[in-house]
Amino acid sequence: MLTTRSTDGDPDTRQPVDKTYTLGPALIAVGHAAGARQLDLVDHARAVMEELARQLAVQVVASSTVGDEMVLLATAGRPGPMWLAFTVGQRVPLAPPLGTVFLAWASPRAVDGWLDRLGPGATEADKDRLRSALGVVRRRGYALNLEAVATLNLSRALTGRADRGRRALAVVVEELAHEEYLLQELEAGATYRLSQISAPVFGSDGSVVLALTVVGLPEKLTGQEIPRYGDALLGAARRVTGSLHGHAPDVPALGPAAPDTGRATP
Repeated sequence: MLTTRSTDGDPDTRQPVDKTYTLGPALIAVGHAAGARQLDLVDHARAVMEELARQLAVQVVASSTVGDEMVLLATAGRPGPMWLAFTVGQRVPLAPPLGTVFLAWASPRAVDGWLDRLGPGATEADKDRLRSALGVVRRRGYALNLEAVATLNLSRALTGRADRGRRALAVVVEELAHEEYLLQELEAGATYRLSQISAPVFGSDGSVVLALTVVGLPEKLTGQEIPRYGDALLGAARRVTGSLHGHAPDVPALGPAAPDTGRATP
């Protein structure tokens, strides 16, 4: 196997045949059992990720959660744009507005804990807006993230030195919470610049165990074109869910009613 370096200085492993990256042993800091489980999940997802990356000519990223962070576990396909570079082992705070695909099917207590990570200036209106966004993700089946100024800053923070990076990440995530980042209603005639599309993979207990994310999308997509990418990603996530004998949980509605997007939950 070839080795590369993560932003924390720990070695990752690169598969010599398909060139995907997976989490190396030195990056598994959450205990042997949890780390082995994450690697097993990636094994179930890898072939599907490769197929989806070829089908859409994009990069596909698999991530999971570790405590109050999201960790990137594997990539497949061609790299996305340089300003949105992903490195296996990168960790990002699981704080609003990031991580909606992990929270849209979570318990009200978990959602409240996520919302409490908003900055000190957050209002109840801010929290209601995010709850509404989670409801849209659940009904549509996948999350749509717009390209924002703070997204570039997020990429820069991720590639910075570890001590500076943690501080910068907290600031950038708070900036994202105040930008138009979560795309809710699609208009057929409108044009959008998306940074990524994410869909959940469910485990046997109904929890979201992985997120599959598509990056490197065309610079501009219309409201009519986006479902092609979203539906293909959703289909891939469902295949991995099936491989894990997983299922979506039966959870109550979140947030105020939103327009019907024509998408069903996984």
